[in-house]
Amino acid sequence: MTEHTDPLQDIESCRCEELLEHLFEFVDSEMDGHDRERLRRHLDECPTCREATDAETRVRLLLRRSCQEVAPSTLRLRVITQISVLRSGGSTV
Repeated sequence: MTEHTDPLQDIESCRCEELLEHLFEFVDSEMDGHDRERLRRHLDECPTCREATDAETRVRLLLRRSCQEVAPSTLRLRVITQISVLRSGGSTV
């Protein structure tokens, strides 16, 4: 009988392809704890995936800082109107 002192030993490993496939979910914290921990452990050991994750995080922070403008109310009204027309099956052309 084997005794596990580290509960993380039971977590199966993750490959680079899996991390990159779920990169957005990982960065957005939209994964369950088990999968998130598997990917986190992979990041601890893989500089390539860590670099990709860091780059995605930096891009998101840059976008948040850069996109602070509010659309003019006339533009917002036109977009909402077009969405309503499209939802009702009409054409915006």
